[in-house]
Amino acid sequence: PDRLGLRDRFRRDTMKMARGLCVAVAAVVVATVTAQDPAGGWMAYAVGTLPAGSTRVTSMSMSWVVSRDPKPSSAFYSPWFGMDPADNLNLIQPVNPWGGNSWSAYTEYFQWSPVHNSNSDQISVNGGDTLHGSLVYSEERDSYTLTQTNVNSGSSSTQEVKCQNGKKYVLPYVVYEKTFPCNTYPPDGVVKFTNISIECDGTDCTKGVTWESKVKDANCNFKANILSPTEISITWDTSMASKYDNYTESELFDLNYHGWATQIPSITAP
Repeated sequence: PDRLGLRDRFRRDTMKMARGLCVAVAAVVVATVTAQDPAGGWMAYAVGTLPAGSTRVTSMSMSWVVSRDPKPSSAFYSPWFGMDPADNLNLIQPVNPWGGNSWSAYTEYFQWSPVHNSNSDQISVNGGDTLHGSLVYSEERDSYTLTQTNVNSGSSSTQEVKCQNGKKYVLPYVVYEKTFPCNTYPPDGVVKFTNISIECDGTDCTKGVTWESKVKDANCNFKANILSPTEISITWDTSMASKYDNYTESELFDLNYHGWATQIPSITAP
């Protein structure tokens, strides 16, 4: 048999596949940088529609319990809630990232145009801790105060974000973000956002917000479940096969290392 020829053809085919994958990964990264929310890497998410006549969300808050630690891996991801103005270019969010070896919590502002990112100080959290996040508008300053609090320890992290060019925030979100193999996610298989409270133009509109469950990057059967006006869960299945199972650690890193992930010191290139 022409073993040398077979080896050469195999080598050429492998190199073509590798180049194709690199191009695909690069395209995802470029799209993430140049597009808008919902961004690449959002898996399951819920998006809310405000009651007719509402001009902006003036307050939004939620609580959730931090998941149990997943098995050791190089994966990083986060459940979070937040909101955008109508153009989906100015995301404010309290986040709860798993950074590969521990959980953390803080708040983030990401602006797509021109690109700008700011984060409050990180606070330590453990699996089982309860987090409470809030986004509160100041009419006088035309800004939002973003706060993330570990209810168990009392530690809190906050920052103020000015509304770009007077934009009004009207799109609330609940999200699970970053795509990795299914067995790298927390074993709980669920995170539940509770005590959801929303004010529109200074008046409680929690029950008037219409939530819709959506999926952007399907993975591990991640799904947002609208349980009631005050409760939304996101569920997943760690036993499933994933299209990311055959990605190398470097490819997964390149695919996911953007946004809040760049602010976690423990997340480093393989």
